[in-house]
Amino acid sequence: MTALMQSETLIVFVQTGVLFLFVKSILRDWGTFSYLDTGYALAVIMISRWIFDSIGTYASMPILLMVMLYAWRRTRSLSESFLIGLQVGIWSIVIDHVSDLIVYALKFDGGYLLTFTSLQLLSLVILNVILMNTHVKSTFNRPSLNRVTGVLLLVIYLYIIVSEGLNDELRLVASNLVVLLVVIGLAVALYDEYRITIRAKYQVQQQQAQIKNDTRYMNEIEVHYNELRNFRHDYQNMMLSISEYLKTDDLTGLQEYYQENIAPVTKRVADEQYNLEDLSRVKVKSVKSILFNKLNYAQSQGIKVHFELRQVLERVATNELDLDIALGIILDNAVEAVVGNYHGEITSAIFQTAHSTVFLIQNNLFEQLPPLWQLKEVGYSTKGTNRGLGLNRLGTIVNRNENMILETRVLENRFVQRLTVAREEV
Repeated sequence: MTALMQSETLIVFVQTGVLFLFVKSILRDWGTFSYLDTGYALAVIMISRWIFDSIGTYASMPILLMVMLYAWRRTRSLSESFLIGLQVGIWSIVIDHVSDLIVYALKFDGGYLLTFTSLQLLSLVILNVILMNTHVKSTFNRPSLNRVTGVLLLVIYLYIIVSEGLNDELRLVASNLVVLLVVIGLAVALYDEYRITIRAKYQVQQQQAQIKNDTRYMNEIEVHYNELRNFRHDYQNMMLSISEYLKTDDLTGLQEYYQENIAPVTKRVADEQYNLEDLSRVKVKSVKSILFNKLNYAQSQGIKVHFELRQVLERVATNELDLDIALGIILDNAVEAVVGNYHGEITSAIFQTAHSTVFLIQNNLFEQLPPLWQLKEVGYSTKGTNRGLGLNRLGTIVNRNENMILETRVLENRFVQRLTVAREEV
């Protein structure tokens, strides 16, 4: 290929360096340049020429493995790092082939390096513009799809590398380019079909969940009505008892009766009801239902609960089903973290601004937590085996909703999760 007839060292450096830039762009990791990552990338770039001199055309394979290792350090997912590495590797080959064809067509002898570098930088700029203005992802939410796609891309990549090692005629370059473009087109079509199917599936799930939430809401109303009837009955009996003490002027007995029977009930009602009275301002029935059920359950487990909402919440500008699931996961984790502890406490609130609705949930901590990225891995849990799916699923839900942002922090002895839902532009 004409690439080997020009400044080979500089070409290999450019090819290797651009691979790392593409990985950082795909991961939307523009603002993070740790010393370790930067040193690793520079080391790979520096030894890439030696690798190329040792095994020739096949040098791209070990270099690509090192790029995948770099991606894994950022994602902590083998399937995602494998897929991302193959994507940037194959794209580099596409740019290489296009550069060859341009140089050949224009008779631009000695212009491969300039052409290749220009096309790489141009594609890098276009990629960043797309990523900064959309929520397009290079990987699927399901690891199984990532693995299948990665295997297909690996077959294509190995075919190109092996075939170019045997023959580098222009005809072979052109045929490889056609194969790549066809595969890219098929991948885009399959992804679009998958996206449409998933959207339809979630619409059906949302309708089913809405019916379920409406039913649960009506059941809650019935429960509250029965509680009110029981309270009225108890209230009448309590008044009759008080009247007997008053009729006999037994103030000492009345005082003892009040301390032993009325005062504890008053405190319990205040603790269990008024802490959640702001829930009446939540007019989105599915959200109100999930909040009430989770917080009421927490109270039944002896956990101190607070909820605050100053303004009426009329609607949420996102998928209600996904929001309900996300809030359920966050609250379940909060309850699990504090249940059984005498000082267990959960504080929750909803804040509304001109541009967003913020759901804030925090609980106190009673143990040292591992790094946050480890908590989000599938299967990891501080509570034993067969757990740890919540935070990973929560991240998946947030990622598929463009107007959702999740912030997770540990502040002193409190675990805080802030779920922001951006409002639709008017």
